[in-house]
Amino acid sequence: MRLTRTRLCSLLVALYCLFSIYAAYHVFFGRRRRAPVGTPRGSRKAAAQAKERRGREQSALESEEWNPWEGDEKSEQRHRIKSGLQILNKSTKEKLEHRVQIWGKAAIGLYLWEHIFEGTLDPPDVTAQWREGQSIVGRTHYSFITGPAVVPGYFSIDVDNVVLVLNGREKTKIFHATQWLLYTQNLMQTQKLQHLAVVLLGNEQCDNDWIMPFLRRNGGFVDLLFITYDSPWINGADVLQWPLGVATWQPQETNESLKNYQDALLQSDLTLCPVGVNTECYRIYEACSFGSIPVVEDVMTAGHCGNTSSHHSAPLQLLKAMGAPFIFIKNWKELPAILEKEKTIILQEKVQRRKMLLQWYQHFKAELKWKFINTLENSFFMNNKG
Repeated sequence: MRLTRTRLCSLLVALYCLFSIYAAYHVFFGRRRRAPVGTPRGSRKAAAQAKERRGREQSALESEEWNPWEGDEKSEQRHRIKSGLQILNKSTKEKLEHRVQIWGKAAIGLYLWEHIFEGTLDPPDVTAQWREGQSIVGRTHYSFITGPAVVPGYFSIDVDNVVLVLNGREKTKIFHATQWLLYTQNLMQTQKLQHLAVVLLGNEQCDNDWIMPFLRRNGGFVDLLFITYDSPWINGADVLQWPLGVATWQPQETNESLKNYQDALLQSDLTLCPVGVNTECYRIYEACSFGSIPVVEDVMTAGHCGNTSSHHSAPLQLLKAMGAPFIFIKNWKELPAILEKEKTIILQEKVQRRKMLLQWYQHFKAELKWKFINTLENSFFMNNKG
């Protein structure tokens, strides 16, 4: 009987010990056990909450495609991209060595910026009083300012290098252009400005003597002159020929008249370009813009422009030097034979010819941009080194 009681007590003690161990196991280890997998929504919510609490993965969701930290990862990725762009922009700004401002209202200024540089203007409204554009080429920042509010005597300049686009076609225009130059001269004398180039819409007869005293080679301060028409001054060094380009569409013109003109160019295989006051005219470039072959009257006009005795490629030396795929004629009596020949050209050949003209014109503008920038920067900045 005593032995039986002893065994019973031992059994009770053993059961007590087992219960104590079981209770201790639940107390200390029960919270680390994996929670049962419930509904996907519940599991994802639990996983997201667990990630927020402890910041580590939950094994119950390792097989799920859904990522509970996707939002955080995307946010972090956006932050990395933003930081990278800020570093890149800062690096780009630090690498920019020069700034050039281009000021002007003449049509050749808009041709320079919108066609040669392929830049945009803000605001895009052509009637706005003040419009600006920005472009970075290499390590130089170019800006263009135009509009009716751009007048001589107001020159909010914060750079050392300027290009003035001036109109010198008639006396009133020359007066305003001279005011610009005199104002700029004052900035040069006070060392607020270091370099100046001029893009000049010259006179059709090449009567541009008024600007000669301003050229540096004549004791003035204009480093470079880009001038329209076949001026005898062109030397490829400090005086270079510049294209007339397309016309500025006047406010009194309508959208309908503009569309009608553009449609005519699009539908015409040939565009006749007779001589006016000068051989070079806007229609040449407007026809090129739409792939219509210009038929150009290749004769010199009256005035002091380059003549054939001293300039064998005159007129239109710039276009000819660039291999313009035009039809040049000396007399309009040649036109009937040209039109008869057109009748023998099949549509496919005409389409190919139009494509070739468009490609040439794009190359022409790209080449002009390179020459303009290269000439400008070599003149303005090479002498500053060392």
